Amino acid sequence: MRVRDGVLRSYIAHAPLALALERSVEAELYRHLPLNSPVLDLGCGEGLFAKLVFSDPLDTGIDPDPGEISRAQALKAHRELLVADGRRIPKPAGHFETVISNSVLEHIPDLLPVLTEVYRVTAPGGRFYLTVPSDRFDRYSLLSRMLEAVGAESAAQRYRRFYNRFWRHFHFYPVSEWAALLEAVGFRITEAYSYNPPILCLLNDLLVPLALPALVAKKWTGRWIIAPAWRNWIAGPLYTLLAPVAAHGGKCPDGGLVFVAAEK
Repeated sequence: MRVRDGVLRSYIAHAPLALALERSVEAELYRHLPLNSPVLDLGCGEGLFAKLVFSDPLDTGIDPDPGEISRAQALKAHRELLVADGRRIPKPAGHFETVISNSVLEHIPDLLPVLTEVYRVTAPGGRFYLTVPSDRFDRYSLLSRMLEAVGAESAAQRYRRFYNRFWRHFHFYPVSEWAALLEAVGFRITEAYSYNPPILCLLNDLLVPLALPALVAKKWTGRWIIAPAWRNWIAGPLYTLLAPVAAHGGKCPDGGLVFVAAEK
């Protein structure tokens, strides 16, 4: 299995620009990693990431939302889709050689049982890859920066609390703390770093308001973009603008997002 080329352009045709930019950066993190089957996509959502990023269908996708699983079935990016909670994965111990969790764990209030269950279903020597926010992610938002710039630190803190409630971010930690959480359930960390530099986080934040029509479309139709054929027509120029920015989204010491690779 490999990561497709042209992920950013494909994502622009199917999702809001902010999401397309972030997911294309994340796709590159997987490009040179072993992705041995069977692969579990933990929190697969509507399956768009699996569809646009990987060359072959992933073996199993799970999500607790039946609506998202129904939409994922139409994309056929997984060989098997299950409505399941990450605390109770309906597979035997050691079943998966690879588990991926892309921008999922931060949304789970009680995280430790999920990590314990992922460890159980990972094969000895198997890999667990995850992307999550760092403790800097909310600080890089436009309004937080503006409030801090004028010395309104108390207001900035209140805004960041609102920001994380709005996005349902229960967990946003430095790299070392994310790594420690995985080590606590038995994983060995093979790689851990932050990515997505401050300027790219800011750009994503600025692009979010443009996603409002897509958010409405997703709520009512299950699709971010109602007319992907038309969106594909303008994807080329948008790609030309965003590709140079996305190219700088990888590993950096002050990134707003975290990637961890662990082995059982």
